[in-house]
Amino acid sequence: MTSLEIEGAAEQIAADTELAADIQGFTPGTPAGSVSDVFLTGATGFLGVFLLEELLDRGLTVHCLVRAADVDSARDRLHANLETYDLSESTATDRIRVVPGDVTLPKFGLSDDDYAELAGRIEAIYHTAAKVNFLTPYKWLRKQTISGTHEVLRLACAATAPLHHVSTLGVFGTTENTDPRGELDTTGPAADMPLGYTKSKWVAEQLVLEADNRGVPITMHRPAQVWGDSKTGACQKNDFVWRFITGSIQAGVYPRNFRLKMNLVPVDYVCATIAAVAAQEAALGGIYHQIGPAAIDSDTIRDFIRSAGFEIKEVSIIKWLKAISADVDNAMFPLIRTTMLMEQEEPLLFTDHLTRRFLDGTGIECPSIDEKLFGTYASFFVRHGHLPAPAQSA
Repeated sequence: MTSLEIEGAAEQIAADTELAADIQGFTPGTPAGSVSDVFLTGATGFLGVFLLEELLDRGLTVHCLVRAADVDSARDRLHANLETYDLSESTATDRIRVVPGDVTLPKFGLSDDDYAELAGRIEAIYHTAAKVNFLTPYKWLRKQTISGTHEVLRLACAATAPLHHVSTLGVFGTTENTDPRGELDTTGPAADMPLGYTKSKWVAEQLVLEADNRGVPITMHRPAQVWGDSKTGACQKNDFVWRFITGSIQAGVYPRNFRLKMNLVPVDYVCATIAAVAAQEAALGGIYHQIGPAAIDSDTIRDFIRSAGFEIKEVSIIKWLKAISADVDNAMFPLIRTTMLMEQEEPLLFTDHLTRRFLDGTGIECPSIDEKLFGTYASFFVRHGHLPAPAQSA
């Protein structure tokens, strides 16, 4: 980008963080511990569908916004996503209410009567909807980010319902400061973020935090890199690290001395933590991190792959890139450039002290991702045809 383009992009992002004047503070209509009906966006995504399961397990009725033309189409989309992650038989579907609509439209595209009825029923909002695509530039994410965040905040005001907003640890810019980032540390700036996705999440955070300043009850949640369910192994195939793993297995080679270190956290822990914190009145107004016990580096992932029975040869990064580039069907082929950007960055460390304070006494603990759990994940991918059986990987 030229200097003028960079300046213009910065001005656009600054303008996008301005919250509409009609969003003003209120007192919650229902105490956090007495909520029975909640509104959820993003249930046709990965984290969102597991949060749906968690909320149902807690006995709540969940009104799911699904982009669809009618109730039947919305229900079909949601049911298909439940089946994708082996959840269709384990959820209390009688407490799911589908709401066909679009998060980017005024009142989600609902009629005035339907919107008023929805606002009269729900007592809390969980906003997870996001387009998670590392290749999409910010300008193509603006509409969903700005309009979507404004609309869920407007519904919160209409329903006097707290907003529980799911963000990402990616909102911390890369700087020379290597100190662990806590929940209250400064995020950004957006200019330091190479991905449009993380820029969009940072902008959404600024809108939610300004709403908090005006008196809208919120909680903010920042998961690390979200991996699969620690019990069933159900995981999303388009996760960046799993694409890296799958692509390496497909090519039969793995990059030596690759500087990739990430904090990976099971989705069931993330969702249990979000729901447990949101259910506590004292948590309102806070920011919370969902992180794993320790970051995992590239060598550990290589050992996990081999422990799961996959044959893989270690080669130089150049040879690995050549092997990936030679096959347009390789899972990592579309993300080669992103991979090299991430390999050049120093990984950040994070803390979750505020989060753990609200988990005391809940029995919620984050499982470590070890060889056994990795094997559970790999088995899910093999079972669903996303990975070859280990004996065939050579």
